[in-house]
Amino acid sequence: MKLGLGHLIVLSVIVLTIGGCVHAISRQNRELALQDLTPDSILRGFDTYRGKLVLMGGEIIETKNLEHETLIEVLQRPLSRNTDRPLEDEGADGRFFVKYPNFIDPYIYAQGREITVAGIVTGKKVSKIGQKDYTYVILENRETHLWPERVDYYEPYPYGYPYWYPYYPWWYYRPYYPRHYHH
Repeated sequence: MKLGLGHLIVLSVIVLTIGGCVHAISRQNRELALQDLTPDSILRGFDTYRGKLVLMGGEIIETKNLEHETLIEVLQRPLSRNTDRPLEDEGADGRFFVKYPNFIDPYIYAQGREITVAGIVTGKKVSKIGQKDYTYVILENRETHLWPERVDYYEPYPYGYPYWYPYYPWWYYRPYYPRHYHH
C-alpha cells in the first residue's frame, strides 16, 4: 500500500500534535531546566543552584500581592513525568516561593490549586510557619502552568454497569455500592 503526500502530511500533523502537547511547560524550558529537585536539596547546595532554571510544582498555599511583586507560596510535590502535573498522592517535599513582577489574582491562584513552574533560583527567605522559622527557596518565574481543579465523582457501579447474564441464578446478583474516586 502506497501513501500519498496528503496522507503523509495528515499523519505528520497527528504525530506532532500528540507528541508536542503532552507537557505543560514548553520544550525549551524543559530541556534547560534541572528536574527532580526539592526545596531541601536546593537549599543544601544553594550556591550550586543559584541562577539555574529548575522545574518544580505543587499545591498553592497562599498568594501574597506586595507593592511591586507577587509571591506565591507552594507546597512542593513530585511531578508526573508525562504531563508535569503535581502528583496528588505523593508526599510533600518542602515549600518554595514563586516571584512574579506583576499582580497575580489570588482568587484565580487560590489555595489548593495545583501549579507547575519553570523558574530561576534567585534567593532564599526565612519566614514563619506557626511559631517556627522556615527557609524558603525563591524562584523567579519564567513559565507557569496553573492546572484545572481536580473533579471528584462517584462511580455508581464499581464493577461496571449491571447486566443480566442468563446462566447465573437470581441470588448471585448482589447490590452495588458506590465508590469514591478522584480524577
